[in-house]
Amino acid sequence: MWELFQKLLTDRLTPNQLILLYAFDKSLSIPQINAHLELRTLIKEKYIIQTGDVYELTSSAKKVMLKYDNYFVKAKKKTSKNLLGDNYTVKVQNYRTLFPARKLPSGKPARQNEKTLIDCFRWFFENYKYTWEQVYAATIKYLDEYEDNDYMYMKTSQYFIVKTTQTKEKVSELADYCDMINEGTDDDNKHFKENVV
Repeated sequence: MWELFQKLLTDRLTPNQLILLYAFDKSLSIPQINAHLELRTLIKEKYIIQTGDVYELTSSAKKVMLKYDNYFVKAKKKTSKNLLGDNYTVKVQNYRTLFPARKLPSGKPARQNEKTLIDCFRWFFENYKYTWEQVYAATIKYLDEYEDNDYMYMKTSQYFIVKTTQTKEKVSELADYCDMINEGTDDDNKHFKENVV
């Protein structure tokens, strides 16, 4: 709040004078403010022009009001529907069912609950511009690579989307696989396979 008052002082305004500017702009009466006292200063600072009995806001006044309006503009909260699209719960369920309905060799379930996955996808779609079709194709590619080895070292459905590293950085293997799909990378035949004798 002190920062706001400092900006007002820089603009050579008091809080009452700023309120009075808004009152003039909206044709409102504010009985708590002594308008005659504040008007003298607003005219002196060239925020208001007086022509006879008519008071008019100057371009400087409009500019300063816009400046303070911008301090209080609320950022539009991005809803799950905005980020994930229509029928996002069905899309998340479709993603979830791509993973095997079992525990991985690590002992963790391959599939996480829907709410956890929605939270992960909110982060994903806020940071990457992929489609659900790309997400499905990348996920299928990832799962196919690990299926032959009984899903050894495979990430869970949650950690494939986003995982926080030890350095607190969020990384997405799903995004990497989406890039591979987009670039047409096909390395399915280049895996080293261990032969057991």
